[in-house]
Amino acid sequence: MAQAAYLTTVQKSGTTTAMTSEAMATATTVSGTYQITNSAKRVWERTASFTIRIAGSTVGVPADTSVTWDYLFGKVTFTTTQAGARTITGSYLPMTDVAGANSYTLSASRELVDDTDFSSTGWRSKAVALKDVSLTMSRWAGVDTAFFDLINGATPVMCEVKPGSGTLAARGWFLVSGDVRSGDVATLETAELTFDLDQSTAASFGWDNQ
Repeated sequence: MAQAAYLTTVQKSGTTTAMTSEAMATATTVSGTYQITNSAKRVWERTASFTIRIAGSTVGVPADTSVTWDYLFGKVTFTTTQAGARTITGSYLPMTDVAGANSYTLSASRELVDDTDFSSTGWRSKAVALKDVSLTMSRWAGVDTAFFDLINGATPVMCEVKPGSGTLAARGWFLVSGDVRSGDVATLETAELTFDLDQSTAASFGWDNQ
């Protein structure tokens, strides 16, 4: 069903904030997957240390190979179901609306490379190669230099797009590759922002229904 675009929310991450003994609940019907209950703390700092406790006993840290960590949406998946009260201690990133944002383009792509050889019967053959995601955003620009500072510092930022303010959200770690400002005497100042996906050992991009 179509969504009204004006209801879309576009957010970016703020300063890393500590959290202690936050409750986790069963996230899906998949056995062993749990998500932090507080929705405001579901974007986790991918470089932070974490500890999960079940009924008071430590059962998982990022180095534990029996646990899969989803830093984008605050989930963990164990190889087995965990009985008892579940809590997590670590750090999260508070998310806030990008001030003045009024349009966006979220692009996902996959390279297809030609691997046609002499066995071809007249058709080209393709091999699947690298994936990429980019985000562009327009906003009414104020006097802040927040995004220029991210460019200057080569600092990754978490961005979220929730189309039509629905329940489906896309999140990813991006580097700001452009902050182009423009304006004239008869209009408001505007800024065109460009974000390119930042790869890491943690998951870089995803939708919350995956």
